[in-house]
Amino acid sequence: MTTTPSCPYSDCASHDHVRGAVISFGTYSTRHAGRRSRWRCGVCERTFGEATGTALARLRTPKAMFVHALELVSEGLPQAAIARVVGRAPSTIARWIAKGASHARSFNSARTRPLEAGEVQMDELRVKGVAQARDSWAYSAIEVFTRLWIGLKVNRRTLRSTREFVRQVANALQDAEGTPIFTTDKMKYYEPAIRRVYRNRPVFYQQVDTVYRAKGILRSTPTLVLGNRHRLAEALEHKEPGKVNTSYIERLNLVQRSCCALLRRRTPHRARLMSSVEDALELVRVTYNFIRCHASLRTSSGKQTPAMAAGLAVRPLTLLEVLQWRPPSAWWRKKRLEKAFSAC
Repeated sequence: MTTTPSCPYSDCASHDHVRGAVISFGTYSTRHAGRRSRWRCGVCERTFGEATGTALARLRTPKAMFVHALELVSEGLPQAAIARVVGRAPSTIARWIAKGASHARSFNSARTRPLEAGEVQMDELRVKGVAQARDSWAYSAIEVFTRLWIGLKVNRRTLRSTREFVRQVANALQDAEGTPIFTTDKMKYYEPAIRRVYRNRPVFYQQVDTVYRAKGILRSTPTLVLGNRHRLAEALEHKEPGKVNTSYIERLNLVQRSCCALLRRRTPHRARLMSSVEDALELVRVTYNFIRCHASLRTSSGKQTPAMAAGLAVRPLTLLEVLQWRPPSAWWRKKRLEKAFSAC
């Protein structure tokens, strides 16, 4: 039995609990999937199909091939190699990556919201590209306890871009309980950016000064920049044990280099646009958080994904399920804001 869906258009008034607004409106035929159901919304008087509002809408290619191509992106294959594997032109693969990454970005923004604010490590990874991507950096943030990748931005390393990245992380943590604890290296833009974004909210911020030698790390010295030291010790009492460091975000940087062909050190596939690097990393990010299990998150019931450890999912998802997800409607966002203001 086919379940009647809701209207996928975010500006439709049928989301305000209008019953009987969506009715069956026949079927339509596709080249690769056969006949599919069509519905009509009685409020906005628009028709839509099963894939409307998802990344599979107007695809005009088998969805298995589309999903397989995007899976190869997160496995570290360059765009030219993916084109040879699936038998399509490199320009077609570029359009698929942009389409899938746009959907993955919406999915990450709506679903990657930790329930508890713990220690968050932030760092930036240099992109050795050409043209517009020259001297660009990939900002990343990870929640230490759950290994959840909660922030991503590719831009120049400036005060404005650092502030935008910190604001993105703060928006992801706005519903989390507790006071966030930020840990970074001594990059000069983090302190003014965190002070500006969290000027009216409590926050802990500590910098780690790491001295390297030829055989590795010589010493690592943490310094508390924002917050009370005694309250920080109480907040870290039930968190990840060990000395203050940036090892978790450095491990995430290694994942980015191994899973994104545009970030490898010795490769002929140089990035030309910052948007292409961010698109590839968005697909890697959704795979890292929701699809791939992590050995460090092993429990008595088996391995977990970071989203499962954070309470955002009950099982590992597939990339097809992510691409079939519909973004929340404007009605849902309005009710969420009303609930937030009523709690103040």
